Amino acid sequence: MSTLLQIIYISRSTFNSTDSLNKIEPNVARILAKSRINNRKNGLVGVLYFGDGVFFQCLEGDEATINQLMSKLEADPRHQDLKVVSKKYINQLSFADWAMKFAPIDAKIGRFLKANGFERFDPYLFSEETVSKFLDELFYADDPTNAKGGSLLPKEDLESAAVQHSGQVRANLALMCSVLALVISILSLLVAKNLI
Repeated sequence: MSTLLQIIYISRSTFNSTDSLNKIEPNVARILAKSRINNRKNGLVGVLYFGDGVFFQCLEGDEATINQLMSKLEADPRHQDLKVVSKKYINQLSFADWAMKFAPIDAKIGRFLKANGFERFDPYLFSEETVSKFLDELFYADDPTNAKGGSLLPKEDLESAAVQHSGQVRANLALMCSVLALVISILSLLVAKNLI
């Protein structure tokens, strides 16, 4: 039987951030999209927040799987100053419906920070109690990336994916036409030899 673990870590991004109100920073969108795929595959859940160049992420799942992921994150060049701010065993998953929920920079988070005496997002200054309260805020936050038809990727990446998909569709169609032509040729040959 596996042991469920919840870990909350913070880290500073090594890329120049373009985060702004209700927008998803393109680098973070790529990380989020990849995290959702990998977390589903590995049975992990959680929530991600990114603001003022700092990541705040809660991960939940099998202890061995989380420890393995944390080793990868510590070596990831997009993170620096990685710090685990909470690590505890849990009986059930808090974010069971989310391979990786994303909470945006919004007015609600701004009010939380102000109410707790912060001008900007700096979880390195959070107390244990503030970390817990902030996780509660993220639990109830809306995820703008969960909307139907919404995309995490920037327009250029979407266009590139569309071109690749279109090329794949054309290649599949050409293959089907070739197979159909072969079948028609064989049938014609069989008819000509009165075998059908």
